Amino acid sequence: MPKIRPCLWYDGQAEQAAEFYVSVFPNSQVTARNTSAVDWPGGKAGDVVLVEFSLDGQEMQALNGGPYTTFNEAVSLSVPCSDQAELDRLWSALLADGGEEMQCGWLKDRFGLRWQLVPEPFEQMMRDADEEQSKRLMAAMMEMVKLDLAALRRAWEGG
Repeated sequence: MPKIRPCLWYDGQAEQAAEFYVSVFPNSQVTARNTSAVDWPGGKAGDVVLVEFSLDGQEMQALNGGPYTTFNEAVSLSVPCSDQAELDRLWSALLADGGEEMQCGWLKDRFGLRWQLVPEPFEQMMRDADEEQSKRLMAAMMEMVKLDLAALRRAWEGG
């Protein structure tokens, strides 16, 4: 079992969120639903307090913590995408039913969680870029909402 498992805070939507996320990512599943024996600030005795799930092998938790806090831009889940097709599929799925596009490859899903969908070739270009390539690549990315791998590659190559 991994030593670190992200725990995501929801206001009564932990089960919905976990089921949604496992439907989006391959090799994912809900592994446990834990109910509370007592009332707690986010629910009543007998309600689900914690949902354990895995997203493509990454163990996660969803907590029904109540209305006391919400997600913000300070934390996001970054997903390396093998190609544009995978990025496009995940982008559409995560935006479904009320998500919101954000700048530079970020989005907010309908539960308010922020995601970064990044093509793996872009990450490699960033590592291999000289100063001019890096400037062109970053300038191109800053103009995008959903990242476009072909346009990023053209910018990196100087075209």
